Amino acid sequence: MVMVMSRQISLVCFSVLWIGSVCQSFSQTSEEAAGSLLLVNGRILTMIGDDVLMGNVLMNRGRITVVGDEVGAIPPGTEIIDLDGRMVIPGLIDSHVHFVRAGLRPGHDMRSIEAARSIAGFQTALTQKAASLPEGELITAIGGWSPVQFAENRFPTLAELDAAAPDHPVYIHLRAYGPAVTNTLARRLLQDGGINVGEDGMINTRDDAIAAYDYLKSHQTDQNRQRNTRDLMRYVNSLGLTMVIDAAGTNRPGAQLLVPERDYQSVLALWKQQEMTVRVRLMFMSWDLNVGDGSGDSDVEQRVRNSFMGFGDDMFRVAGLGEHTVNDSMSSSFYAATSLAARTGWLLQEHSGTAEENDAHILAFEAANDIAPISGLHWSLTHVHEINTEIIERLKALGAGVTVQNQRFYSTNSNRAGPPFRLIVDSGIPVGAGTDSTVGHPMNPWYSLYYMVTGKNVLGQSINADQKITRLEALRLYTGGSAWFSHDEDVLGSIEVGKLADLVVLSDDYLAVPEEQILNLSSVLTVVGGKIVYREL
Repeated sequence: MVMVMSRQISLVCFSVLWIGSVCQSFSQTSEEAAGSLLLVNGRILTMIGDDVLMGNVLMNRGRITVVGDEVGAIPPGTEIIDLDGRMVIPGLIDSHVHFVRAGLRPGHDMRSIEAARSIAGFQTALTQKAASLPEGELITAIGGWSPVQFAENRFPTLAELDAAAPDHPVYIHLRAYGPAVTNTLARRLLQDGGINVGEDGMINTRDDAIAAYDYLKSHQTDQNRQRNTRDLMRYVNSLGLTMVIDAAGTNRPGAQLLVPERDYQSVLALWKQQEMTVRVRLMFMSWDLNVGDGSGDSDVEQRVRNSFMGFGDDMFRVAGLGEHTVNDSMSSSFYAATSLAARTGWLLQEHSGTAEENDAHILAFEAANDIAPISGLHWSLTHVHEINTEIIERLKALGAGVTVQNQRFYSTNSNRAGPPFRLIVDSGIPVGAGTDSTVGHPMNPWYSLYYMVTGKNVLGQSINADQKITRLEALRLYTGGSAWFSHDEDVLGSIEVGKLADLVVLSDDYLAVPEEQILNLSSVLTVVGGKIVYREL
């Protein structure tokens, strides 16, 4: 059973190890803040079954109150929007993404790099970004892209960055540790900070790229970090994403790093200020070498003693432990951590990409289950590129699931593809979808849906064709399937009366567009808790 604590009390004191103590008076829940909204004349893909309904959706006080032809009494002051036959889907949920960390990138992080398919296309996007900002503001693109996505299959050059944004420092960083490239202004900025940058703007070594990234982050303010987190929320809202299960980060340097005692402050501030437009479910990471019986000083032991599983509200809530629960998940410390999580009733998710990891982790799960049943806790393995039927069946027997991502979208190697979507879906195991963004993978959910449906990479090359699933199956993974992994399946993931009013009106018909056009889908109206958070209509 998961405890969900409400913000309807007058004072909430949020004391969580490493996050600090946050005490704030709240006068409204997110449901109370929302008025009434009626969408009429839509094609509604409820995800309850496979049918598309022609009709209406009425939302009141954050919940769905009517779905279908007959609306009945409309509350006074209701905003009515005619969808003119556009498709409506439940809000998309990314079940595994490093969202909080992505909101803390230095400068103005440019997620639109994900959509560029040539250097010229990226230059156009960069020029548009620069035009929206005051002169001299730093523009960055940190992870979530790859040279392979460009027709030229290379980094943009210093001269190309200068041509696109001559009045802004520009810093483009690949994956966690670089390489990176700058324009002239960013090169000068970094050199003034003692960073080695080539005459061509390239930062080629791991150490220099980490130093450059850390130097730029050192100039951030709390206001910068909150602004960037808001901007990231708006970006994903524009794509139809309404909830994320945040997979924390690592203790490694560079763009993978997340420092728990510092890096949750921005999203906490937005929560207190009631400015969140994306629901966030936190997973807490630990990197312990040794874990005791729960009374010791390891991070995971202190976390379980001093935190509350399920603490928060419908916008921001503690979801569980993961994706890294110890430093070495193949060691005895992982057995100790899983045992502790089972005994204390915590949800747990573990990074488990290889067959060797799958084998080791299922043994630890089974050992923990012998100590205290984990059925109902919604444990899972994530990534599972090489999972097989035996491991899936053993997970099912425990009441556990798996989450899958688009980690191979930038791969050109058919021998390094996966996950086996078809095998997983056919097994009936709980499964959610996501991105693992933004160090190595794009955050755009439609790229993940495209990869699952087509088996094709960013270049349109077939690399996972024998594991394709249908469009409805893929969408189900990104809605109700993902909601299961934070115990939200009863309130999110489908369009039905009584559920939280998270839904998206699409730019085109997901079920009818040619496969390649799935990549270009977006939202024209995104609603979270009955409140419009993104609108083009």
